[in-house]
Amino acid sequence: MGFERGAILALLRHPLLVVEAVRTWFALRRPGGTGVAGPYLAWRRLTAYGDHLATFGAQDVVNYLTWRREMRTIRKWERGA
Repeated sequence: MGFERGAILALLRHPLLVVEAVRTWFALRRPGGTGVAGPYLAWRRLTAYGDHLATFGAQDVVNYLTWRREMRTIRKWERGA
């Protein structure tokens, strides 16, 4: 999947992000299939690291999942939920 092993350990240190990781996995699934959308992740690796085959660093995964969780909170607040 392109994550370094430390990313899993980092998630275990941030239990609230485990739920966000599952939500992210479902959001990135291919329609009608399983797995993560490969072209999107290759693009993310290319823009972040300059190499479409690079692995995501543990802190990068934590930062991304934290950002997604915060954005969801902001959107709920803006909708008045």
